[in-house]
Amino acid sequence: MKQPELGQKILELRKAKGLTQEELVELCNINVRTIQRIEAGEVTPRSYTIKSILEVLGYDFKEIQHTTEENAVINPETIGKAAFLKIAFFVGIVYFLLAFVEGIFDYGLWEAGETVSAEAAPWYIAVKIGIMLTFGVFTFGYYRLSIIKPNVIVKAASILLIIATCFGVAADIYGFNNASVWQSVQFSKAILFGALYIVFGLGLIRYQTEFGSFALVTGILSIISGIAFLSIILAIPGLFVFTIFEILQLVLLYKAYESITGKSPSPKNMDIHAFG
Repeated sequence: MKQPELGQKILELRKAKGLTQEELVELCNINVRTIQRIEAGEVTPRSYTIKSILEVLGYDFKEIQHTTEENAVINPETIGKAAFLKIAFFVGIVYFLLAFVEGIFDYGLWEAGETVSAEAAPWYIAVKIGIMLTFGVFTFGYYRLSIIKPNVIVKAASILLIIATCFGVAADIYGFNNASVWQSVQFSKAILFGALYIVFGLGLIRYQTEFGSFALVTGILSIISGIAFLSIILAIPGLFVFTIFEILQLVLLYKAYESITGKSPSPKNMDIHAFG
């Protein structure tokens, strides 16, 4: 049984038992907000959550499970939309590798305070453009995910991150022959991206109901990275946290693709122990 039918069924069973939402959550050991969202059809709970609720309500969990299996045919249109997530994942790997090359360039400029040599300039520009393109495709994967699994925060943050990266790369290329301008650009980028990754992280945390604690941890690391960038002082150490975040972000996108297309267990079971 899918939402909103599942939520309506639980609502009917709860009322038939004469239970309030507060009384039900005490018996099930879940919070009121969760049962409110389930009954409203906003989220699909994990199987063990459904089972615990139905046991309290005296309803056979196997009936719900059987109905869910019968209705488990995935919409071909949804599979088509989800296919881009897989593409974004592989492009994201290229972006991740390019980011290390970019880091070598940027660190050298920051430490030396010198301009890029004439010989290195074309490579510097090529890497920056590569970062812009691959990051754009990778992050657009999260935009597509926010359409398949509605999430207005991830949708807005994804687009803003892509736009910010385009402007950031343009500023880097413009300022690479002027060390003082280039360093000012890096400060501005740290503040801008810090704010955006905090918002993006908040959006990822909202996916916890769909993708379990894996989404929660990824979102928290995004927020920590954003705070580090905003502080400026912690921006360099924050890159280590950011690297871990990007790895989890890659894995989360691929696991979302698998769960949406039915190539892995239900997304509700995508907990942090699924990493690897």
